[in-house]
Amino acid sequence: MNSLIILAAGKGERLRPLTETRPKPLIPVIDETLLSRHLRLASNYFQPDEVIIVSSYMMDKVRQYVASLNVEARVVNQKGELGTGHAINEALKEAEGDEILIVYSDIYVGEGVYKAMSTAEAPSILAAVTETPWEYGVLKIRDGGFAGIVEKPEKGKEPSNLIFAGMIKITSDHKDYFKDLPLSPRGEYEATDALTSMAKDYPVGIVRVPEGDIWLDIGRPWDLFTASRYRLEELLQEKEVVKGDVSPHAHIEGPVVVEEGARIKPYTYIEGPAYIGPGAEVGPHAYVRPWSIMMSNSKVGHSTEIKASILFEGAKAPHFNYIGDSIVGEHVNLGAGTITANLRFDKGTIKMTVKGKRVDTGRKKLGAVIGGRRPG
Repeated sequence: MNSLIILAAGKGERLRPLTETRPKPLIPVIDETLLSRHLRLASNYFQPDEVIIVSSYMMDKVRQYVASLNVEARVVNQKGELGTGHAINEALKEAEGDEILIVYSDIYVGEGVYKAMSTAEAPSILAAVTETPWEYGVLKIRDGGFAGIVEKPEKGKEPSNLIFAGMIKITSDHKDYFKDLPLSPRGEYEATDALTSMAKDYPVGIVRVPEGDIWLDIGRPWDLFTASRYRLEELLQEKEVVKGDVSPHAHIEGPVVVEEGARIKPYTYIEGPAYIGPGAEVGPHAYVRPWSIMMSNSKVGHSTEIKASILFEGAKAPHFNYIGDSIVGEHVNLGAGTITANLRFDKGTIKMTVKGKRVDTGRKKLGAVIGGRRPG
């Protein structure tokens, strides 16, 4: 019997304001959420007999969303944000499987990752190479094997170039390593401490992200631009491209997905790659530039230009707007003439405030990140 555990309890503070109106696992990447993607890929490769989702923040929304997917899954309350080790232990109390795959919901991965982890011998962990290893748990390697994890080491003092990448495969024999963990300096019970302890008794396998496959930590709003590009490339390969209603007086150039129920009005120009979701409206006289994502029931209206931006469900830029390199949350309705500036005068990289600190995004173009509209 296989058990899938998805950790979905965090507040997603670094993704604010997008997580003010929805929990991080329900952040959409074009046509699926982070959570639904994990459920889909796990079903294809790991084929779990039971699914346990650990939640806390906005747990009612997670429960409602899981119910809407028509999947057999239990949503477990973490009962306090006490760290990943605590969350895993709460789920393991209910897991009945002999093989257990544990997945952090805020990673965006490709099919090759799930295939590799599903076939790996337990215990094993997923590892990735990143340009900023000091922001993660870094693997300690001894005699070519896994010897432990150092959480967020000082920059330049990383023990290797591999980081723990958010997936763990164990058997029921390894459950006890997640019990009675010590509190970390952050005041949490860390899964990485359990893995370090496990490595003293078992050879823990290291599964590297397959070459050419996807691994992305969705930690900050601008990570959604990268994830959306990955997903759009997948959609362009696997789907009929144009299914919506396109006016004969509109022009589409390049690869563009137009979903069923979408409407492209006259004198609109769309340059691909781009995605127009179900029920979305574009035009008349609109300009959609490459890498723009319009999710379900969103709108780009008269004389509006959108460039490399993401409009969440029901978001509207209805007239005389310019939206560049921006994210517009669900059901936001921009007033006439609203524009987003996306380039510094000195053409330097753009900084954004994340959890009260100014962070360099590394992007030379970044506009606005506008949180979703609260219901009511």
